[in-house]
Amino acid sequence: MKRMLALLTGGTVGSAVQGGSATPSEGARNRLEGLLSAFFGEREFQLVLREPWGSPGYDSSDLEPRHWITMTRILSEEMARGLDGAIILHGTDTMAYTSAWLSVALGSVPIPVVLTGSQLTLDYTPEDVLVNLRGAAQVLCAGHPGVWIYFNWKLLPGNRAHKARATHPDAYVPVNGVPVYFSPDWLKDPKGAEVPPRAPWSPSPETARLLALSDREDPLDGALGWHFCAPGCPATFSGRERILGLIGLGSGNAPQSVLRACVDRFRSDPKPLILGCSQAEGDRKNPSAYKHVGIASLAEEGFSVWSQGEYPLEFVHALGAFALLGAPEDPSAVLDRYLRRSPAP
Repeated sequence: MKRMLALLTGGTVGSAVQGGSATPSEGARNRLEGLLSAFFGEREFQLVLREPWGSPGYDSSDLEPRHWITMTRILSEEMARGLDGAIILHGTDTMAYTSAWLSVALGSVPIPVVLTGSQLTLDYTPEDVLVNLRGAAQVLCAGHPGVWIYFNWKLLPGNRAHKARATHPDAYVPVNGVPVYFSPDWLKDPKGAEVPPRAPWSPSPETARLLALSDREDPLDGALGWHFCAPGCPATFSGRERILGLIGLGSGNAPQSVLRACVDRFRSDPKPLILGCSQAEGDRKNPSAYKHVGIASLAEEGFSVWSQGEYPLEFVHALGAFALLGAPEDPSAVLDRYLRRSPAP
């Protein structure tokens, strides 16, 4: 019998409207379990339910890299026992961060790992829980390998998703990518696709290292930092950053005052690795496109600078966390696999 993992982490999908706002609900959680059990049971799949933080779990705004490591560890354990797919019920606020992390940590995972949730609660009219839950389950039955987000009839690559709408059911857009839309053909075989035997999954050296980490409140301990460039806002850095993301403007530009502050703060300290990003969501970022204001100009001061490229910020953040935790001696080696480094002068 095929095995499917359901990982319940919390969020609106497991909440109900109480007192005018969505609140985690044991009743909603139990109904979710019943829906999943019925769906997979009818298709002769064994459902394995895991709740790493109990019921009803966490609001996703409280999920951090230490929780991502826990999810990775659970998926690794279950794949070692034999697994045909995993559905992760997750709050929408940080779902794209978690999917980005898993897309890196799991690498070429041979099974479908699908994150989904809802913008509206199950007891709300209209609600979006059922369409997302059933759609994600259909993706699992179809056997499409990789890490995905399924939301509002769309299947998005886990490393391209961005939450673009606060409350609308069509919450996510692919950044510089194209969503795979739901296909009714997936329904033709109610028991799911016949998937050929897959090679067993094994963690990369970086993933194996982070899986061996002990549970800590803050495994990054300030080593990953960000500065949001806005007119008139001074830059402040702690000095503990090993990777520093600058969320600039346009192609990846920043106020000269921010660039000078970065040079001055790290003149005598070890220099952090710089992630040159932009508030502009579309197109390929190029922090070296403009002299003096491009973030890549920090390379002239001895910094190593990588461009956000075509990825969403959620992916760049997750990649930075993975690089620090999985390859602490040389996180630049991980960054080089995914992002383009600005040439040194």
